[in-house]
Amino acid sequence: MKIAKVLSQNITLAYEAMDLPNIDTRKLKGVLGTERQPTVMETPDTIVVVFPPEPTVIQLGQKRIRITVPESGGKVGDVPLWEIAVKCGELVSGSEHKLIAYGFNYELMALSETSSAHAATMRLFLPNSGAVEAILGGYLSSFTPRLKFQRGQTQYDLILEPLDEQQLKVFMNAHFEYPGVRLPTQDQLHEDFCKGYDYLVSVLPKLLAGDE
Repeated sequence: MKIAKVLSQNITLAYEAMDLPNIDTRKLKGVLGTERQPTVMETPDTIVVVFPPEPTVIQLGQKRIRITVPESGGKVGDVPLWEIAVKCGELVSGSEHKLIAYGFNYELMALSETSSAHAATMRLFLPNSGAVEAILGGYLSSFTPRLKFQRGQTQYDLILEPLDEQQLKVFMNAHFEYPGVRLPTQDQLHEDFCKGYDYLVSVLPKLLAGDE
């Protein structure tokens, strides 16, 4: 199993409430430095800041701040999402903006070089596919397993979507929510974000191979 490209990477901060009208958009536009000229789009429920030519997008709304690199290619860590996340968190600090959780999101395209991605997911997660097909009265052409699990205080959501014989789209969310949760320092957030990606890359081939 080989990682072909990174489709999207994201850090999200979740709050108990968010007072959008009182967020200083001028400071928000400067989180990547004063030399960039970002575009700001505002509605009563959402603030979106885009930093061309880089694909970085900051979204505020639904009691969340999302910092996303949405375009294909690149590597996890090419854009300092952790730095932007900490600066955005500082902009909404205060009792009216209580952090309740934060998380990392990774979306990848993986290639199976030795066997069918579809067959691998079926073999591991739906070994009795024939019985399912008999009930359905048809051929099961696709199966998308979703795994939710916990390691320590971190909750994970992993989705494996075979696209064809070789290509497998992988999405993983690492969610941090516990009493008294606080956003780590920039350096720690950087380390945790990269470790989350490294964990996904290391566990994926073992999982699909059925290794213990």
